Amino acid sequence: MTDTTAPAEPYVCPHCEATHAHEHVDERAVVLGHRRRLAVVSGLRAGLVVLTVVGVLLWLPVTAGLTLVASGVLAWALATATGLLVASLDLARQGGQGQAAGAGSRRLVTVSVLTGAALTPVAALLVALAGRALVDGIGTGAAAMVATAAGTGWLTASAAADVVRALRLRNLLGAESRAGEVARAAAVRTRDRADEWTQVATVVATAAVVALWVGLCHQLSVVVVVLVPLHVALVALSRRLLSGRPRTR
Repeated sequence: MTDTTAPAEPYVCPHCEATHAHEHVDERAVVLGHRRRLAVVSGLRAGLVVLTVVGVLLWLPVTAGLTLVASGVLAWALATATGLLVASLDLARQGGQGQAAGAGSRRLVTVSVLTGAALTPVAALLVALAGRALVDGIGTGAAAMVATAAGTGWLTASAAADVVRALRLRNLLGAESRAGEVARAAAVRTRDRADEWTQVATVVATAAVVALWVGLCHQLSVVVVVLVPLHVALVALSRRLLSGRPRTR
């Protein structure tokens, strides 16, 4: 008598009951992790702003320090708002040519960023001129004070915008709505390409560069002629490097 082998049990995923072998993704855990990361990064941004503002106020007289920090905020707002305005006008002009939505969005971001980059050294010059009226002297020490306060203002504005954006996304990820479902699906799809920490580093590096431009303009105004193309080139290069990073899928 011949023994018969019992048929193998069909594969059933213990998570989703699918019958084909696959890698299971715990979507709830991914979304919760994303929300926690957004909260942590937002807290880090806020902490950096508080530390730098306190440092400026300990170094400079309160009135001069706050005025220069506010000037840095206004410089960021000027560069950002003008960049968005120019990009919106450009997109409206291109709209009648049947441009694809994705290409239009990329063009909007590119034009906005590069326009803002071109205006950043000009805004730095304006802040440096204001700094000359608020801080006595045009030496290295005075330039360092003005530059630090202006960079702090730039960091404050850009970090605040990022915090607002991150907290909105965090709330959206927990919302019971169609928009919330789309946001959660995107979070799961891009779970291996999180760039929140890169964004923090980019914001800090940009604020440091702006502070350097302010310090240089504080000592020699005409240097802005060189800084405009230099800053545009730096921004374009950094965007290319970041977009070309290897991504895990």
